[in-house]
Order: sequence, then C-alpha cells, then structure tokens
Amino acid sequence: MWQEGLESLCRAVGAHSAVTVPRIAAENTLLLPCTVEMEDFLKAFVAEEWYRRDLRAERGWPLVDAGRPVVLEQDIVTSEDHAREPLYQEFYQRHGMLWWAGITFKSFDQHYVVSLSRRPDQNPFDETDRRLFQALTGHLSRALTMAERLATATARGGLSTLEALDCGGILVNARGRVIAVNAQAETMLGDGLTIAGSRLLARDVDSNAALQSLIGRTLRDGPQEEGAVAIPRPLRRPILVHVLPIPAAARAPFLFGKALLVLADLDRSPVPRETTLIRAFGLTQREAALAARLAEGLDLAEAAVRLEIGRETARTHLKSIFHKTDTKRQTELVALLQRLSTQHGGTRFS
Repeated sequence: MWQEGLESLCRAVGAHSAVTVPRIAAENTLLLPCTVEMEDFLKAFVAEEWYRRDLRAERGWPLVDAGRPVVLEQDIVTSEDHAREPLYQEFYQRHGMLWWAGITFKSFDQHYVVSLSRRPDQNPFDETDRRLFQALTGHLSRALTMAERLATATARGGLSTLEALDCGGILVNARGRVIAVNAQAETMLGDGLTIAGSRLLARDVDSNAALQSLIGRTLRDGPQEEGAVAIPRPLRRPILVHVLPIPAAARAPFLFGKALLVLADLDRSPVPRETTLIRAFGLTQREAALAARLAEGLDLAEAAVRLEIGRETARTHLKSIFHKTDTKRQTELVALLQRLSTQHGGTRFS
C-alpha cells in the first residue's frame, strides 16, 4: 500500500509527486515505491546519472544529522543555485519538479526520506508544511520498522525451507548486502567464502569478481544465463553459488530481500533421510539405515561395520532393498537414492 499512501499524501499536502528512499546510493531508486508521476523522473535520474551530483542529498543529510528531521528546498539551495546549477536547469526544470521537501525518519536499521516535489507554478513548501511533516515522522518510522520486520520474518521462513532441504541459503537486499543466513550456509563459510562488510565474498580474486558481477546483474536485470559461480577451495571441491532473483510478486517494497544465494558444497554427498526411505519404499528401519549408508558412498562391507551387523545380514537386507526399490545393482540403487535426496531433502555427510 506504499504507492497508494504516497498518492494520498501528495493530495493532502498539494505535492505533485513523491518517493521514499533509504539513505543509500541513489541508483537504487528505481526499485523503490513512488507515485506514478515520479516514475519517468526516476528513470531519467538514474539513466542520466544525476544521482552522482544530487545537491539535495549532499546538503540535506548533514542537516538531518544535526537534528533537523524535515528539510525544505530553501534550507539547502538558493535562487542562485536554481539559476546556475545544471541539476536544476537541465533536469528538475525539464521534469517540472522545482520545489522540494524531505521528511526523514528511522526504521529499525535504516534511515529513510519521503521526498516530496511541487511544480514551478506552485508555492514552495513553507514552515506550516514543516510542522505538519514533523508530526508524521513517528508514524512513518513505525510503518517502516514493521515492514522491515515482516519482510525479514518472511525471508527467514524461506531460508528455513532451504534448511529442511539441506541447502545453504543467503538472502541479500537490492544492494547485494546479506540480510539473513541459514545454518547450512554458515557451515560452508571458511576457506573459500566469507561474509565481510555485509557482503558474501570469495577469497579467490577472479571468482569473487565473477560472483559480485553475477549478483549485481541478477539484481538489476533478473535471471542470468549462467546462473551460478563455482568458488574454488584449497584441497577440496568447489562450492557452487546459485543466484536467484526473488519474484516481484513475492518481494516486499523498498530494498529488503531481492535475491537468494543458494550454496551447494560439491564435497558433500546428498543422502536421503531414513524416514523418507521408509515412507517411499516400505523399507524397514534396518533396511533404510543400510540404504542410507550405501548412498553415502560406503560399500556393503563398510556399511555393515558402520551399522554393526554381519555381512550376511547386510546381504539379506540388500536383496530386500533391491526388491522394494525395483533395482538390480548397487550402482542403480545409489543413483536412485541420490535423486530422491536432491528432490526431497536429505542428510549430508562430509
């Protein structure tokens, strides 16, 4: 409802358009909720790189830091700035958005501004508007804090689903910064991957460049053809990092969770859960335990030792497993079990 809320706010205060922006690099403004009248302005603001010389941000945020939550156009620019600055002469005037007001507020972990604009033929925002806007800051702060917490809770639910499937999962926001990590992903961090400065980084320079490029392109343009990057590790097989954009229909507004990084450790063999084998094939508890050890990569003798049963008992169980799974050879059985584990989740053994 953020776009609808901004439209209502504009009508109430006589503003032409509005957008809500976190205090971050302005090139991300295309991803943020705004009024319809602001859409073409924001596209040009990013495409023409006006965000690199945004006087309102450069001069406004220091005033906010000094204790002024509402900043008006006349607080930060003069009529001389309007007359000589290219930002005004070549851009704001072209889009008919001369007068500006910023209502700043904090959520749980982010600083935001509701940026309001008026046309040149309207009056500038004044002190009456400032007092009104100051009364809104608490309401806006509560709304954004709730939105962030709900979005994070939803994201953690998705990571829990990956956890149940024994997949590593890392959620990143529109800046590529890590929001949440599940336990499986944490076990894969170390000699090949790390999280530093709220970003997932590969220790290998070339792999890190490829990873950051894939994350950035996926966030900006959607699914990429390659889809994944292999991260090398000393003396071990690599970790494969898949980068998946979260569908627009499932995303929260603002710059919350925008992409999911799914990690696969190629040194680990997927093994189906014994309860899954019992349900799928009607195996007994002992048969399921033996099948799981075989899927792990042990031969029949090693599996028998692990389960503390005799070889003949193991052979008897294996014949029953072949019959119940409609397989004839151990290699065929292992291939079936590993397909089952990747499709329905399982336990991973290093």
